[in-house]
Amino acid sequence: MNELGVVVIGAGDMGSRHATNWIEAGARLIGVYDPDQNRARRVAGRFEAEAFTATEVFLGRSDVHIVSVCTPTHLHATYTVESLDAGKHVLCEKPAALTLPDALRMKEAALRNGRELRIGFMRRFDPASHQLMAFRQKIGDPVMAQTTLAAGVRPKLLMHDAAANGGPIIDMCCHIFDQWAALFGEQPDTVRAHGYTFSENKIELASIQHKALDSAHITLTYPSGAVGHIHVSWGLPGGIKPLEYHTYMAPEGLITVDWPKQVTLMDASGTNHWKGRASDPWLTQISQFYRELLDGEPRHLATIDDGIEALRTSLAVLESVAQGREVRPVEITGEMPSLVERALG
Repeated sequence: MNELGVVVIGAGDMGSRHATNWIEAGARLIGVYDPDQNRARRVAGRFEAEAFTATEVFLGRSDVHIVSVCTPTHLHATYTVESLDAGKHVLCEKPAALTLPDALRMKEAALRNGRELRIGFMRRFDPASHQLMAFRQKIGDPVMAQTTLAAGVRPKLLMHDAAANGGPIIDMCCHIFDQWAALFGEQPDTVRAHGYTFSENKIELASIQHKALDSAHITLTYPSGAVGHIHVSWGLPGGIKPLEYHTYMAPEGLITVDWPKQVTLMDASGTNHWKGRASDPWLTQISQFYRELLDGEPRHLATIDDGIEALRTSLAVLESVAQGREVRPVEITGEMPSLVERALG
C-alpha cells in the first residue's frame, strides 16, 4: 500500500492545519468531520474532501486508515476510543485528555485493538527543541530550570473552560512537562504550586461557567536533583504580547531560550547563538507518523504513556493548588477524581 486515507475530526483551526499537513505528507484526505455541518463543509471544501457529520459514516469505511482528533480536550477520549475500536490508527492532539480515567481508556482501547495511538506533542519536532537538547549535553548536572509563559485571555474562549480544555495548566504546560521529561531523562517526583484565576472577573469570559485556573507558580523536583520553576498566566490584559522564555543553569553553563526564535549557550568557551529556522513542527510530526505507519520507520511521536505522564503532572499541579501542599504525581491515579471533576460536581 503506497497511500493511506485520513479523516480529520474537528473543523477548527487545528483541524484545518492537520488536513493541510496530511496532504503534504502524502496521505489521501478522505474527509473532515464536525457535528456542525457548515464547519465541516467549509473546511472539507477547501481540500475537495468529503464533509461528515456522523462518525459511523467514515469509521466503517475500509479506505480510512488514520483519524486525526482535533477537538476540544474533553472530547479526545470519546473520538479516540471510537476510532480505535473501529480499527483506525489515531493521532490525537495534545493534551491526551482532561482526566486520567479518560486517558487510561484511550490507552486500553489502543492495546485492545492493536492500533497505533500518538499524542500531538509537536514541540518534539521543533528545531528549537533539538537545539536545546544539544546544548543541554554541555552544561552538566544538576540543572535549575525556569520557564515563563505569559499571555492575555486566549481568543479561543474554550481554552479557559475547566470543563472543555482545562486552562493553561493542562492545555499548555503539558508541552513543558513533556519537554523536561526528555531534557532531564525522568519524571518529577514532587510538585508544589500556587494558583490564581486572574481572569475571574474579565468580561471576555463572562459566558464561561467553570473558569479554569489561568495563572500559577509551579515548582517541580526531579529524582536527579534537577529543579524546575514555571510561571504561567493566560489571564493578563489582552494588549500584552504573548511571550515564552526559558533559562537552564548548571555547573558548566547557562542556556537561554526565546521560544522558538533563539537558543543561546553561554559556557567557558564563550557564547553560542542559534537562530530559529523556518519549519512547521506540525507538518514534521504528521510526516513522521505517516512514514512510521506506511514504511515502518522508528517511532518518534509521543505515545499515550507520554501523554498520561504529562497529564498526571498537570493534575498534580491542580491538586497542589487545591490542597495547599506538595503533591507527588504518583498520587494521581485513575481512582482519584481530578480537580476538574470535583469542580464540576
